[in-house]
Amino acid sequence: MKDSLSRFKQIEKELTILHGFMALMSWDRATLMPKNAIHQRADQMAYLSLLAHQRKTSKEILRCVDILTKPAHLKQLSKIERLSVLKFKKEITKERKLPAEHIEKFSKLIPESEAAWEKAKAKSNFSIFRPYLEKCVQLSKQSAAYIDPKMHPYDVFLDDFEEGMTVVKLKKIFAELKAGLIEIITHIKKSNSFKRQKNVLKDLDFPIDDQDVISEEVMDMILEDEGRSVIAESVHPFTDSISADDVRITTAFREKDPMFSFTSTAHESGHALYELGFSRKLENTILFDAPSTGLHESQSRFWENHIFKSYDFWRFFYPHYQKVFGKALSRMKLGDFFKQMNQVRESKIRIEADEVTYCLHVIIRFELEVELFEGSLKVKDLPKAWNQKYKEYLGVSPRNDSEGVLQDTHWSGALFGYFPTYALGTMYSAMIYNQMRKDIKGFDGRVRKGDFSAIRKWLKKNVHEIGSTMLADDVIKRCCGRGLTATDYLEYLKGKYYGIYDK
Repeated sequence: MKDSLSRFKQIEKELTILHGFMALMSWDRATLMPKNAIHQRADQMAYLSLLAHQRKTSKEILRCVDILTKPAHLKQLSKIERLSVLKFKKEITKERKLPAEHIEKFSKLIPESEAAWEKAKAKSNFSIFRPYLEKCVQLSKQSAAYIDPKMHPYDVFLDDFEEGMTVVKLKKIFAELKAGLIEIITHIKKSNSFKRQKNVLKDLDFPIDDQDVISEEVMDMILEDEGRSVIAESVHPFTDSISADDVRITTAFREKDPMFSFTSTAHESGHALYELGFSRKLENTILFDAPSTGLHESQSRFWENHIFKSYDFWRFFYPHYQKVFGKALSRMKLGDFFKQMNQVRESKIRIEADEVTYCLHVIIRFELEVELFEGSLKVKDLPKAWNQKYKEYLGVSPRNDSEGVLQDTHWSGALFGYFPTYALGTMYSAMIYNQMRKDIKGFDGRVRKGDFSAIRKWLKKNVHEIGSTMLADDVIKRCCGRGLTATDYLEYLKGKYYGIYDK
């Protein structure tokens, strides 16, 4: 048993290193890599993916896991060792069902698919990306069939991102969320404030260089951990964890929309803080990770919305922000700026959407993905179906593919089942925010001073350092005293936005 445990830990560490290499290559591809190197990068990533798959599904590791999971042996393991072995067994049982040639084919497709998406988005031409997306859907369906032909194919991928979640459960919670959002949006639209509002910020000049400075400051305020993170620019903001002391984020800039880079940086910094907060006891284990993508998303949404879009934060930060963008904001009062940055608008773009309408964007994507995997929707008809749902749900029609079906990068990476986690994370974040305000004395006053030390400490203790030693639902129950609900988020929106639009 001791030999098996030693070898298991060695392979577990090797896999951690391999995944770090792949994350570094992915981050580099999206930020610095020469465009013409895409095919070589595809080969490199395919090789590493195949190597990781072979290592993870080898007879040697399977033999180690079989020995370590015997009841008598499990009792002799520490808690971390036991959880690692059991989680590893679940994953390799799934992965061993995937043929090596299937893994290699998929791994080679993804970088090419991502590059095709970038080209299609730049040219606003879905037909460029369509054949790659068709392959992604086809190979994903094959993966689901290999893993469990009896399961709903979409449930197979949901379990990868939000363990235990199903289409049936999502439809129920999303129905509650959707009804609540429609009620709030309807109320806001009836207000005189909504009817009179104008987007003044889009007519002002916010130099990219100054936005870049602000982005660095936002990252520093959240992370306050020099030497372990870095920021760069990419087409679509994202976060990649290379190792325990190397977490990289990206942001993107819009000259007429300074809040895009601001909120994107806050969002990705929230992800990075989580990655940097896992307990060192879990390093080089499979548990050195979030238990779900939804819980990970709760951390980014918490900082982006509940802190950096709050009135208390801007009471602290606006004087400095106003000074940086003096030419544009010299005559704009704090209250007016706060209303401007929190305007509810029927946006066509998910990552530019306000808090109130955001989750409707997610629900649209969830419904389309389910239709794709159930066979009621074909990839070639996706742009039309997309536009119809946007007209029905949000009352807007994308002008082209770039601001429509091509706006997100996720499908180019075959990340089906990922989108729902944005809404789940949004609901989790509201629950965490409510509990934190009860637990931290003088919470609002701390935010008004730009003091986030108690917030970071609370998150590290109650969420971050736990890693994957518990399921996401158990983490939420542990720190909030109850499981997932849409109530906290809907009540938060009413409290904030009824106050903005009823005045």
